[in-house]
Amino acid sequence: MADVNFTPARDGTSSASTSQGNTNSYVFDVFVNHRGPDVKKGLASHIYNRLTDFGLGVFLDQEVLERGEGLNPQIEGAIRTASVHVAIFSPNYAQSAWCLDELVQMLESGSTIIPVFYNVEPADLRWTRSGDRVYGRDLASFERKRKFDGQPRYEPNTIEKWRNALSAVADIIGFELKDKEEWQLVHEVVQQVLKKVRKPPLDVAKYPTGVDEKIKELDRTLSLQRQREKATVLGIVGLGGVGKTTLAKQFFNRERSNYDRSCFLFDVRSKSLPSLQSSLFTDLIQRNAQINSVAEGIGWLKTVDQRALIILDDTDHINQLDALCAPVVDSIHVRSRLILITSRNKDVLISAGIEESSIYTLKGLNPELSRELFCWHAFGQPRPVIGFEEVVKKFLDVCNGLPLSLKVIGALLRGKHDLKHWDAQLRKTSKVLPEDIQNTLRISYDALDGEEKQIFLDIACFFIGEDRDTSIRVWDGSNWEGFLGLWKLENRCLVEVDAENCLRMHDHLRDLGRDIAENPEHPRRLCRFTKNFLHNVVSDQSPVRGISVVDGNDSEPVHGNGHEQSFENLARRCNLSTLQILQAESHSVERVFQRGLRHSVERLFGRVQLPPLIYLRWENCPKSSLPPSIPLKNLRVLHIKGRRLKTLWRHQSQAPLQLRELHINAPLSKVPRSIGKLKRLQSLRLDFSQLQQLPKSVGNLTGLQLLELRHCTSLQTLPESVGNLTGLQSLDLRWCNVLQTLPESVGNLTGLQRFNLFGCSSLQTLPESVGNMTGLLKSADAPRVGGLFKSADAPRVGGKPDGPPTS
Repeated sequence: MADVNFTPARDGTSSASTSQGNTNSYVFDVFVNHRGPDVKKGLASHIYNRLTDFGLGVFLDQEVLERGEGLNPQIEGAIRTASVHVAIFSPNYAQSAWCLDELVQMLESGSTIIPVFYNVEPADLRWTRSGDRVYGRDLASFERKRKFDGQPRYEPNTIEKWRNALSAVADIIGFELKDKEEWQLVHEVVQQVLKKVRKPPLDVAKYPTGVDEKIKELDRTLSLQRQREKATVLGIVGLGGVGKTTLAKQFFNRERSNYDRSCFLFDVRSKSLPSLQSSLFTDLIQRNAQINSVAEGIGWLKTVDQRALIILDDTDHINQLDALCAPVVDSIHVRSRLILITSRNKDVLISAGIEESSIYTLKGLNPELSRELFCWHAFGQPRPVIGFEEVVKKFLDVCNGLPLSLKVIGALLRGKHDLKHWDAQLRKTSKVLPEDIQNTLRISYDALDGEEKQIFLDIACFFIGEDRDTSIRVWDGSNWEGFLGLWKLENRCLVEVDAENCLRMHDHLRDLGRDIAENPEHPRRLCRFTKNFLHNVVSDQSPVRGISVVDGNDSEPVHGNGHEQSFENLARRCNLSTLQILQAESHSVERVFQRGLRHSVERLFGRVQLPPLIYLRWENCPKSSLPPSIPLKNLRVLHIKGRRLKTLWRHQSQAPLQLRELHINAPLSKVPRSIGKLKRLQSLRLDFSQLQQLPKSVGNLTGLQLLELRHCTSLQTLPESVGNLTGLQSLDLRWCNVLQTLPESVGNLTGLQRFNLFGCSSLQTLPESVGNMTGLLKSADAPRVGGLFKSADAPRVGGKPDGPPTS
């Protein structure tokens, strides 16, 4: 049964083969004690065949004894390793000293004994000191036997052990033939063996570092579900290589003894559903089944009524849960079921009706456990070899807590005692991931649809650390379903949103995404600049979606071949017809492309005809206002930072009417009145400005949800029209230390949930209308509402302080 984990032998071979071909290892699941002439060709053989059909290793003397080896060593080894002993008591059983010796050893082993009374009764075993019962007569015969010298052939102590053993087993509830058919007796015995047999635990991991800690976290999820009047269904979701299967195996080993049946289905996503249903049915019913269709399998699984532990590992489609989980959950005795499902995609579990509270998201290892696991694989010990501490830290940064990476990369370095080799491997790994890691992570990417792949690539190349809402605005501007696409990536554990609402991605996923983005299969995303890559981009003229030249993008200087390698000329020679995203830090552009070329981004806007952008981030803007050449018409997001910027745009015609997000960090002294035309604007940040007031037209921004004016140290008041912003949810005025009054109209902001006045030391009173801000009373910041203050370290009205005022 390739689709399910049947009992492995304790020496690593399959237990079914052990009973027939690997007998020297003395590894058996079941030992059958019997009198050959009575039952060998009948009852004993039937029990043997049925048990071996279920993959168990069964010892039945002549079936497995090998020539050239003494009887006792094999028998003793079989009795010692078997977890269940079947003792078949037949009329001539006690005539065999071997049978009786085996029975004594079986009792001494402490393993489960299942008595089978075949044409005898338990009383025949209990009363053996007189000749009234058959076994009593047989033991008396042993007492009379003599050797050639007239001495007793059997020591009285030995016969007494036999009597005691028979008496002890007589008190164990067993199975009797009596009025039933022999096949019925075989079925009852086999079912009892299957309940009692001790299967060896699954091999969890060579170095199971951190598994116990994760099990404790999973238990917290489990404890909440066990109180319900239905089957307990748990989910584990996580990134490929994070250890879902390892955790599931450990959980299976711990829980399986609490259930009559157990089944672990590995690698569900790559196998046919009928074969998986056959494996599941076989393990739960202990009867082989050939299932030919999913519908047939669902019908069979609905008949299962055993107490069962079921693990469905690596699922990736709702159809798998409909075929394997739903029939078992819907059948009777559901409270006695525990089903654990692992997946890379939370959406699969939710679609199957599994509640979010029943799903445990598995994260990577913390730094301490990461170090331990890496060192076990690299050094064979839980700590670095002396002299390798610093380079180990660098590898831990690369692996970022992902167990698969810690294992694979650690194993690559095993036995390498030269630091030069470690440094070389570190450089290589930073550029190209080992194939094992790439292949595992690529599975999750390949499962995405076209739009989801585009969003994944955008995050990997441009939006790690970016605000979630900002990114969604960009994707919506590309006519994609940004919210839905991001939600699906989160459920597939490819992206996380942190406590600050910023997008995060594992470094290895980032590198995978950037590698894929350099392939012309999709519009190019230029974020890692090398001479060879730029040559390819120019040569194949593949369309470019985005360009990012910022710190931290692992680019190398590509200047040195003259003016042809300038940022401006690169843009001229590329196919920018689909360009929608541009991120540029002036000093980074100059570092990468041409030293000493000042205002290179400005030159780009002035000399290259760019298509309408959706997202523009310009760091270190050297201008006092945005150049007219910037294509603002379709912009959804505009982020500008620069110490010289005094106003936004000088002409009304420049106003970006499609803008959803405007974030400026600059000493602005004026905001154009035409800002009031940005009816779709949702987020406005004007930090570190020198504004004394905002234009009244700000009140026309009725779609605004966030208004942030942090560190505006010249701002004295807000216009009365701010009361028109009834959709505003957050108003942040931190460190506006000359702000003296707020307009009475702020009371109209009834939807406001966050109101931060920390550091507004000149603000003496709040208008009475603040009491109308009922949204604040419902928010998490409600306990901090109240109190006016004269110093920066006084209590604030909602929100948190930030650092001292710096730009």
